[in-house]
Amino acid sequence: MDRIRFDRFYALFRLELTTGLRRAEICGMRWSSLDLDAGALSVHQGRVVVAGHAQDSQVKTDDSARWIALDAETVRALRAWKAIQDAERALYGDDYRNTDFVFTYEDGRPAHPDSVRERFKRLAARAGLPEIRFYDLRHTYITGALMAGINPKVVSQRVGHTDVAFTMETYQHVLPGMDEDAAAIAAAHLLGGTPRTPQHN
Repeated sequence: MDRIRFDRFYALFRLELTTGLRRAEICGMRWSSLDLDAGALSVHQGRVVVAGHAQDSQVKTDDSARWIALDAETVRALRAWKAIQDAERALYGDDYRNTDFVFTYEDGRPAHPDSVRERFKRLAARAGLPEIRFYDLRHTYITGALMAGINPKVVSQRVGHTDVAFTMETYQHVLPGMDEDAAAIAAAHLLGGTPRTPQHN
């Protein structure tokens, strides 16, 4: 993330890494779905690729429609990005395509999901990283959130999983030791004392 801080879509990649949105969700996001003052995002539509062409779609399931909170630094990145987009709108004038999409090219055209994927692949390679798919950012967010001790139900809701059981089953490789950590932390909170250092990290 440090290496791509000045990339056009830095805010997109940061948002992905801090929310675990699906690619269709992040590419289909519109400014009307964002409340930067409240630091929250409404996820209810997407942008998918059919026969090479991007088109609008509804979210994957009813559970995929959700409100999620954003961290302060990601909100700042989105504000900075909006300032760039507003400047481009002024520069292009009548030739600018006012689509309300959050992530666009210079002339206002919405970013193509496949182009976002390929852009991330090139940036990761340029940074000297092993091959990482754009989708792996979603996995990274979920894994990191669980390892940080966030309640699996909260994680499941934030990423739009249908059931917390699916999250638990899919990411059970990061869960060993978390139950013991929870027992020690809860006991220390309720009865006093110092909880042991979490073992799952």
